Amino acid sequence: MPHFETLLFHGLPAVRLRATDGSTATITLHGAHVVSWTDAQGLERLYLSPTSRFEAGQAIRGGVPVIFPQFSTRGLLPRHGFARTAAWSMVDAPQAPADCSVTLRLHSSADTHALWPHAFGCELTVALEDGRLAMRLEVRNLGTAPLRFQAALHTYLAVGAIGSVRLSGLQNCVFEDTTQAHGPRAADPQAVLHIDGTTDRIYYDMPSQLALQSDHGALALAQQGFCDVVVWNPGQTAPGAFADMPSDGYQHFVCVEAAQIGRACELGAGECWVGVQTLGV
Repeated sequence: MPHFETLLFHGLPAVRLRATDGSTATITLHGAHVVSWTDAQGLERLYLSPTSRFEAGQAIRGGVPVIFPQFSTRGLLPRHGFARTAAWSMVDAPQAPADCSVTLRLHSSADTHALWPHAFGCELTVALEDGRLAMRLEVRNLGTAPLRFQAALHTYLAVGAIGSVRLSGLQNCVFEDTTQAHGPRAADPQAVLHIDGTTDRIYYDMPSQLALQSDHGALALAQQGFCDVVVWNPGQTAPGAFADMPSDGYQHFVCVEAAQIGRACELGAGECWVGVQTLGV
């Protein structure tokens, strides 16, 4: 039978799911941040920086940060918005005996209104099902004025060694290289993407299926609702460039993020948007 427990993760309130196959997922209420996903064989599939700060108001480096309502610096809010550093609450734990999921919620408040004057409700549901980690992000406009936002699940995938990464499914997709100022958009002719040096690309209007091969084996990546995909690895940087990540941290992960960037979501009063990312062994 699936198991559910509450715990402290590096001092932060968290919940842990354990499926009948032995796979687990750990989610902190701070940021609704998935900080761990181990498969049925006990292999950790997400990268979490060993020098990340686990403090109120600080973003966690690694796992799956929730990016909302702004991507990166594409707006007037703090980088990547405020959801990843906000305190979320647990809506419910698994109800049915076979269910292995949890839902966390963030509502607009005086704190969010000071940054972004909109009434909203945001929920993240994390589930373990059939050897997969499924993350469902729902945003609802609770106000009377139109709501416009960007969103992403900034997924750090553990890969063993960055040189082993082979990402398939991007061929002929249009991307923006954000390592260049006002990077042009071009179609990617490569059948398989290898990570060689600093990589920061936004692929627009993506197909729903990708495949990742690395030293940690194969992963199938699927998304619904999200139209874009971000592929990111900082490459080798100067010592201390990332205070919350070791200088060799880049060698052990690649971010493949389900995202909604190019066409921001627009919701009328009472309307709802849902985006899902699924990772499968």
